Amino acid sequence: MGAITLDRRWWVRALAVYTVFLAVVLLSPGSGAQSSSVTSFVDVAHALGISPELATQARGEFICNALILMPVSALGSMIWPRTTWRDWTAWAFVIASSVELAQGLFLPARSATMVDVVANTLGGLLGALVVAALRWCGGLDKLDHR
Repeated sequence: MGAITLDRRWWVRALAVYTVFLAVVLLSPGSGAQSSSVTSFVDVAHALGISPELATQARGEFICNALILMPVSALGSMIWPRTTWRDWTAWAFVIASSVELAQGLFLPARSATMVDVVANTLGGLLGALVVAALRWCGGLDKLDHR
């Protein structure tokens, strides 16, 4: 498998589109779509034979919360390669804390929890680590910084 080479502008556009999507999802007044996503995730886990004791609603929500922030740090790592996984973990914590604070203060139908902050921060770490691992293995070439 060859190395991935894409123009930096592509990564910037992808991050901008994903950021808008994320803002709409995380700052919407209700969490109905997210709840159904977690339920679908748990249903798939059960269909794959994962026991109901392991594939719970709470675990599904934690995993979905981690996965939702992974693209931010992964795309950001592609755009700003000098930013380390530590930096992205800190940024993920700041972003997650800000979102939860906004949800708690301005969106009464949403629940702001520290578990979501932890899950989102973990997702930020994992996204940056995936890109770092791909770079280390030679799976990603340097970006074309046009």
